[in-house]
Amino acid sequence: MVTNRFITEDDYPLLKASLEKDEYHSNTSLEFFLEPHTVCSVYSDDDGIVLFVRGSFVGQAVILDIQFLDNRAAKRNMRTMLEGFPRLAKLAKENGFTSFLFYTTQTLLKNFCIRRLGFEEHWNTPELLVKYLQEPGPLELDNTTEAC
Repeated sequence: MVTNRFITEDDYPLLKASLEKDEYHSNTSLEFFLEPHTVCSVYSDDDGIVLFVRGSFVGQAVILDIQFLDNRAAKRNMRTMLEGFPRLAKLAKENGFTSFLFYTTQTLLKNFCIRRLGFEEHWNTPELLVKYLQEPGPLELDNTTEAC
């Protein structure tokens, strides 16, 4: 069973060590996951911590950053995301967010996010994935806007 919770100080050494040994995030600091106006959650399964997810906010979008404890544990990472991320999406939607944004250059992770988690490639930036949580509202134009 996958559970999630907010990060605590007890998690900092594990996250820091994970970042340092990660070939993709070795230049990412622990402080990045703890910046003001961000949220960091810890996802675990029956065997312990699997991944950390940082959320930062731009308008009504949540920008996700994911740190896997072990990049080679693909099946465990995928199971955790498949079970945990729908709950994250539900919570974000209930709090008024309209989309998730996720940047990755890793082909396997990108394909998994598209096929299994409902993300789409951004039309202009293939490394940027978007998951719409709800339909965007109508475009509101003020009286000074001219028709094109």
